[in-house]
Amino acid sequence: MDLAYLQLPLVFFTAAAPMSSGAFIGLAIAFATTRFSAEELGRIDRWTLLPIAILAVSFVAAIAFSFAPQSALLAIQGVGLGAVGFVVVMSVLFAVAALVYWVVAMVGKLADGVRKVYVGFLGVLAVVLSVAIGVAYSLSDVSTWASPVVPLGFAGYCVVGGVPLGMFVVAAARALPRARATRFGSIALISAFVGAVVSIFAVTVLMMNAQSVAAAVLPGVDFLPGAWVYLVVSIVGFVAVLACMRGSLGGGRSSAPLGSTAGASAMPWNGIDDAPIDDPARTRDAASAGETSAATASSVGLLALGNVAVLIALVAARVLFYALQI
Repeated sequence: MDLAYLQLPLVFFTAAAPMSSGAFIGLAIAFATTRFSAEELGRIDRWTLLPIAILAVSFVAAIAFSFAPQSALLAIQGVGLGAVGFVVVMSVLFAVAALVYWVVAMVGKLADGVRKVYVGFLGVLAVVLSVAIGVAYSLSDVSTWASPVVPLGFAGYCVVGGVPLGMFVVAAARALPRARATRFGSIALISAFVGAVVSIFAVTVLMMNAQSVAAAVLPGVDFLPGAWVYLVVSIVGFVAVLACMRGSLGGGRSSAPLGSTAGASAMPWNGIDDAPIDDPARTRDAASAGETSAATASSVGLLALGNVAVLIALVAARVLFYALQI
């Protein structure tokens, strides 16, 4: 376990980079399924800075590690310069592409069709970046890492961590009520579920491989006592984020505001604001607005909790990964 603690900056990078870049997968699903208003798009664009900021922090952690004495462990582990160089290139490419998208979106020069294609491209690029990180480890001299399951697991981390973060961006921008009325919720939930299954499979296979290799060398010896605790933490975190996503999609109803608007259009006055103070239509409209605000706050809180849970799950999985070195 000491090997994992010596590489904590890389633990954070390999957990946060797939998650933050994968947020664009969630945004791609949102833009592909939902037609947001100009105001909602503006708020989503502002909140998109959150995953970009998390990605930047993960890059800082990786750069800081490269200048630390512990970086010599990469050479001992046989992580090749070519593989690391490819990860660096993909990281820079993704960071530049994401920043260009955010700047162009913020100045309001991004058409709907271009936005969908661009964000979809960023989602694909996020998976490629995550897989590249996994490939760098799978090509190392560590026998327990030399498996195609490692890059597969990173792809799972990207999806199960990124989709909830993208959904949080939409919810924080107060655009989730509109997205609930589309296929966004079901597609996002299914995507995150698949990512969770792949991630759990990868972590479980890694631990089983390490135990089998250790048993061949030292029969009857538990290679890493307590390793199952990290596995359980990961599984619980992945299940928790799925539950939070499901809970956030269940709050609020888009039909209530639509119903009150339809009712208002049939009134003899021009709108709710012109109605008498004690008119039931005004009361219903105020109640609907309050319920919508409460549902939005509840969804944001659930998704924030879910993102914390999945980040803990990813960190636990990465700690276990670095600890299982044979």
